[in-house]
Amino acid sequence: MAADLLPKRKSVASKAGAPIGDQRADDRHRTVLQVARIETVHGDELCILRNVSAGGLRANVYREVAVGEPVRFELRTGRAVAGRVVWVDGSAIGVQFDRKVPILAYLAHQAIEELGRRVRSPRIDIGERAVMRVEDREFEVEIINASQAGMRIRTDRMLVVGSACKIVADGLGERGATIRWCHDGQAGLQLKQPLEFRDFALWRTRGKADGNLQ
Repeated sequence: MAADLLPKRKSVASKAGAPIGDQRADDRHRTVLQVARIETVHGDELCILRNVSAGGLRANVYREVAVGEPVRFELRTGRAVAGRVVWVDGSAIGVQFDRKVPILAYLAHQAIEELGRRVRSPRIDIGERAVMRVEDREFEVEIINASQAGMRIRTDRMLVVGSACKIVADGLGERGATIRWCHDGQAGLQLKQPLEFRDFALWRTRGKADGNLQ
């Protein structure tokens, strides 16, 4: 893993830049701002990738992890990388991959075209109650999982595909959506306005956020 992902002291832990004077930094280390799903022993959550290299990455996470803990990242392209946490500084972590990977190719949207799959926002399990409003009806549903772009809900109500609705959830407020599919007691909703990463992170970490959601 690139040495710049392993800070020697806390004061530089938040800076994963290349060493001064290293002319090869651009070849082995890039800065990105991309949402991914992180899978930990405590459960799954969204995170934001900051710096990446073939051997590791730096990310901001909103679930507690410890040094030495195994983690796995699912990228928007459908690719996945696994490794172990090598340092933690607040919400920032450094991860060393189990093996070197062509990470920039993994992150590139072009990889989806090559694989014949479409790009989709990382999705995590939610399991929380919410209120759904459709025209003059209002009833309770369960949010099974969600991404920044949409949700899967469980409901025993009849829903019309293509109809507009609103979802009201604790910590998320009221969000407009369109019903994209409905069968077997479940439905897929596409949010009219995708959630900003900060809003999604605050929703998922309400009551336990440390205020460092940058």
